[in-house]
Amino acid sequence: MRRLTMGLFVSLLATGLGFAQTSQDSWNNLKGLELGQKIEVADMNLKSLKGTFVSYSAEAISLRTGKGEEGVRREDVFRVSSREGSKRLRNTLIGMGIGTAGGLAAGFGLMERETGYAGAVAGTTVLFAAVGAGIGAALPAGT
Repeated sequence: MRRLTMGLFVSLLATGLGFAQTSQDSWNNLKGLELGQKIEVADMNLKSLKGTFVSYSAEAISLRTGKGEEGVRREDVFRVSSREGSKRLRNTLIGMGIGTAGGLAAGFGLMERETGYAGAVAGTTVLFAAVGAGIGAALPAGT
């Protein structure tokens, strides 16, 4: 039973690691920004600019700040984040819900084989809920 639980944990962890993105993928995520959306751009020195999204190209991102329109070259961009409501809590709760359901199913499956072992239900439910919450929290905050 311990091997099965560890195997399920490792497979869920490996699935979560599959969410990692390359630099090109991350830059392509800027397609999801809308004109006028409130954003924050942090450069490699962690100096941040706050304003509204204007445009982006393969070379730079532009935003309108209190000083006017400003651009940051792509190689100088450390992070671009939306300043309009993060969905991290929602993603965490969804992941926890999916993990809880999976944990209950796996726990009852184990309990059927190991009659009378109710701890299997509780253990797998907590484990899967924690892993699901972790994966949900690790998703990009804007999704």
